[in-house]
Amino acid sequence: MEKGDNSTVLLIDDDLVVRDGIANFLSELSYRVVVASDTKEGLEAFHSAAPDLIICDMNLAGGSMLDFLRTIFSQVASQAVIVLSDKEVLDDVVEAMKLGASDYLIKPVNELILLQLSINSSLKRAHIIKENEAYRKRLEDINHALENNLELFQADQQAGRHVQISMLPKPPQIIADYEFNHRVVPSLFLSGDLVDYKPLSKSKVMFYIADVSGHGSSSAFITILLRFRTEQLRREYIKGRFSGDFTPAAIFKSLNKDLLDTALDKHITMFLGILDREQKTLTYSVAGHHPLPVVYKDGKASFIELTQKSFPVGLLPEAEYFEQTIPFEKCSLTLCSDGILESLPQTTLEDKEQRILQVVEQCGGEFQPIREAFGLKKLNNVPDDIAVMNVSDL
Repeated sequence: MEKGDNSTVLLIDDDLVVRDGIANFLSELSYRVVVASDTKEGLEAFHSAAPDLIICDMNLAGGSMLDFLRTIFSQVASQAVIVLSDKEVLDDVVEAMKLGASDYLIKPVNELILLQLSINSSLKRAHIIKENEAYRKRLEDINHALENNLELFQADQQAGRHVQISMLPKPPQIIADYEFNHRVVPSLFLSGDLVDYKPLSKSKVMFYIADVSGHGSSSAFITILLRFRTEQLRREYIKGRFSGDFTPAAIFKSLNKDLLDTALDKHITMFLGILDREQKTLTYSVAGHHPLPVVYKDGKASFIELTQKSFPVGLLPEAEYFEQTIPFEKCSLTLCSDGILESLPQTTLEDKEQRILQVVEQCGGEFQPIREAFGLKKLNNVPDDIAVMNVSDL
């Protein structure tokens, strides 16, 4: 900085000759100079002129310059200060530097170019300190805003979680003499997995497990939409307003169109079944759901039959859905979302699937032992949402 750019310098020195000499030099460099002869005048000038830089003599006859500096730095921590001192009082110079002075010069200051360099350095230092303080203040404001937003976000998450919990059926339930049970473990506060089971008549029950693509709030919103739409379709069927046969494939076709119409770029893998107590059958359709449900019967566990594969719901407008019917008596069905695969220690997909079969078989197809074997009570911070549902006619 060759010129002062009209920066204000407060010069405190009781030696008139020294003070005038330095003041004239600074004026030539385009600094605005305010002078004082003692600390009292200096403090008044500090408050009235708000100087960018203070140059002060440590050897004033009246008043303590160290007390003056303590007052200054307590009010403006970044204040640029250059102290002038005789060789005999270097202890005071050291103390001044500890308080916050940016530089010192030994009197007499014969080489004024040294003073100019010191001024440039001190003003730059003060400028950097002020910038850092501004950045720190901005960071504090940002952190404060983030904390407030986090509180709002958590409140929204809690409200969303409350809605999701209220949507889920309360386990266990007996419907048409079938026992239903489930457990959902979300990877985040909100879950993209959904299970439901509701009666269609005295002898028929509709149930499903669904896994929405992605995680968090957007996926959780789709579960709400899915829950609302499936319940709407169920009520239409009960009231005789459903057009056509009320089958798993027909339900998937309707849901597929609904989800594509939202243009939310989300899809759902699902297994949906309809149990018929009178016919002792299970009619089901699979929309890209994996792993397949496990049937437990006569002491053996096996994945449910799948003769035709279908795409997830909401992925393709031309997707077709197929259904199959199997006997369902004196057996159980265990359904898992794909998050269960992430929680298993096995390394290959085949080994993980074999582990699922092993657990179901060893637990006799019963939900509570299966839940404990998978450790669902203790799981937290899981990489993906986990849903496990069990339907039993044992």
